Amino acid sequence: MSELLAKCTQQHALDQVVSQQDQELLLESLRNWGALDHRFGYVKGKESSERRGFARYPGGGLAGKPEFSEPFSVHDVLQSRLWTTLAAGNNYEMQTTMFQPVGGMDQIGKAFARHLSGNVIRYNAKVTGIDQDAQGVSVRWQDTAAGGDEQVATADWCICTIPLSILSRIPLTAGDAMTTAITKVPYAASVKVGLQFKRRFWEEDEAIYGGISYTDLPITLISYPSTGYHSRGKAVLLGGYVWGLEAFEFTSMSPAERVRKAVEYGTQLHRQYPQEFDTGIAVGWHRVPFTHGCFGMWSEQVRAEHYENLCQIDGRIALAGEHVSYIPAWQEGAILSAHDVVERLHHKIVAQGGHT
Repeated sequence: MSELLAKCTQQHALDQVVSQQDQELLLESLRNWGALDHRFGYVKGKESSERRGFARYPGGGLAGKPEFSEPFSVHDVLQSRLWTTLAAGNNYEMQTTMFQPVGGMDQIGKAFARHLSGNVIRYNAKVTGIDQDAQGVSVRWQDTAAGGDEQVATADWCICTIPLSILSRIPLTAGDAMTTAITKVPYAASVKVGLQFKRRFWEEDEAIYGGISYTDLPITLISYPSTGYHSRGKAVLLGGYVWGLEAFEFTSMSPAERVRKAVEYGTQLHRQYPQEFDTGIAVGWHRVPFTHGCFGMWSEQVRAEHYENLCQIDGRIALAGEHVSYIPAWQEGAILSAHDVVERLHHKIVAQGGHT
């Protein structure tokens, strides 16, 4: 890109938008930014090899002389579709400065739970119905671990965080606007495959430390662990994160078949797969009973028609979750939606002369 823009500048194609003085600065910046040579070309040489990697890296002694690498042609770079994922780290939602909770994303929820006193959270409770009237809300539920008869919990207000893919199947006493909105948001299909290998061959053989290999295969990508570098023994990587039509195809497979296919596709990137593979696990979000999908997949049209209705406090019931946010699929969207609805509910109760 730097070479192409430098050529345009040298051919005076930018004369009307960039002054002569600024053109000189532009060319210097392009040479520096794009690792161009003194003729403003992205060619085989020291500058480009220091950015893209050497054919043989600089070393010491008689074998220390480096060998420069040959850049790909413009045609090959464009045909590779590299640009489809090249900017992922610059995305608002996928910045390189993101942190990972030690032990997995669920540790965030568990950390909140540790700060709650008593039996505030009741686990294994399957909600079977939500009713409201002028006095309060009643929630019917079943204990999926202990069994027994249906039970009822009551409260003055209810903030419901059940995904719409599940809530749309539960009897709910609410107005037409909210009940219609609940049924209008489809949920994205996705499948994740975790693969355990006998050793960290991607580090030992290929010097890959963390990061992602994007592919045009149905598995979409391979993501490498960013912790435990050079650890001995077995290790796990994300062998597939499947979306779109391929996700529905993978969802229809058994977990064992999904793992087998992930190994088959991954072998096209890493020939060590068959020999080093140990075991694996696969999860299809549409098969998970308490989500029936990965996340709420809003279209601009559906959001324009139903999002505000979904956000309203309907009598004594309000909703929160990633599906009630402009940051779908992220815990941040869920938390910010909860902040918003708790604040609005507080003001509503205080305005009615109540206490929170």
